[in-house]
Amino acid sequence: MTDTIITLGGERVALRCTPRIAMTINSIFGSYTAAFRKLAEYDMSAYVSIVATALGKPMKEVEADVYAAGLPDLVAPLTTYLNLLANGGRPPAETTAPGEG
Repeated sequence: MTDTIITLGGERVALRCTPRIAMTINSIFGSYTAAFRKLAEYDMSAYVSIVATALGKPMKEVEADVYAAGLPDLVAPLTTYLNLLANGGRPPAETTAPGEG
């Protein structure tokens, strides 16, 4: 399975993909679509929830570091992370349009 690396509190940390984390994040938001929407809306609670769940920590332990990292700098890696979780911990297969490749 693939990890997503982010920088929190000046340290690089790995967001792991596991079935338990995938189910927990899906349950928190009700669906992956809703989680992606919250990232797009720059909902700080969503960012903190995803990071805390991925690291197995309480939200209050990561909220200051998520804030300091900045939501704009976390949107891409957290989007990648959600895609990995939704796809069994691996990158989605590349597809080509009909007539290409």
